[in-house]
Amino acid sequence: MTEEILWIAAIFILSGVFWYFLFFQKEKRLLNRLQQMLDYAIDGELERTEISEEKYSALENSMKQYLDSNLLARKNQQEQKEVIQKLISDIAHQTLTPISNLKIYGEILSETNHENQKEIDTILEQTEKLDFLIQSLVKLSRMESGIIAVHPEDTAIAQMFASVQQQFNVKAMEKDISLSLFDTDLHAMCDAKWTVEALGNIVDNAIKYTACGGNVQIKVEQYSFFVKIDIIDDGIGIEKEEIPKIFGRFYRSLSVADQPGVGIGLFLAREIIQAQKGYIKVTSKRGKGSTFSVFLPIAKKE
Repeated sequence: MTEEILWIAAIFILSGVFWYFLFFQKEKRLLNRLQQMLDYAIDGELERTEISEEKYSALENSMKQYLDSNLLARKNQQEQKEVIQKLISDIAHQTLTPISNLKIYGEILSETNHENQKEIDTILEQTEKLDFLIQSLVKLSRMESGIIAVHPEDTAIAQMFASVQQQFNVKAMEKDISLSLFDTDLHAMCDAKWTVEALGNIVDNAIKYTACGGNVQIKVEQYSFFVKIDIIDDGIGIEKEEIPKIFGRFYRSLSVADQPGVGIGLFLAREIIQAQKGYIKVTSKRGKGSTFSVFLPIAKKE
């Protein structure tokens, strides 16, 4: 009797082990298939085959339907993006000659007609604004499509500071603003041309929103993994609740509606810095000025 019980127990144990491994292997195969589907989806190569209830589990069905719809949505989004980028390029090309003509005739009028100087200056200012907007949109379009890409390399920050100072010295002098760039021998991993573009957009805002006789300072400090470039002004400052919005495309605060601008400079600056694995932080207080901190990866030592 004892032997029979032992035999029955052994059979139950062996049977349990058999069914356990059987279901384990089936589950393992299912997980492998799901992982393969995800890998194909990530690479954009998911096969759009017909789903059979007999062939796939309910979980696989749901996963494949979701990945299919997601892949299709991404494809449609990319197609729409390409259409918009082409449209922007076409607009930029078509407006190049009219904008150039407006500038030329505006300057001729400015030299020959002094009675309507205020109106002529307004025309020239709005023409410059339109030109800046279109050129910025073209840059963004090309960057987002990968036509223009950043190429980070070991770059001397002093070299970029010199470019920024050369670009904005005259504008600062016109407002009697002290533009101070501190000497540094630090380096960063960045694309010098595009980083100067980003820093220039921030400095341009600092000068624009600082009163005559004010100060704009540019300092640099090294951390463990980043170099921090601070652009500090004593201008009008930014409301705390507006700080998260200022990097939005075309965002302009109502408090600066009387100032020239299109609300795209900071957006472009953030895109450039993020493309180089950096980031921007802002601290500001209304009426007390602002500090824009640009963090760039440090150059790796050999």
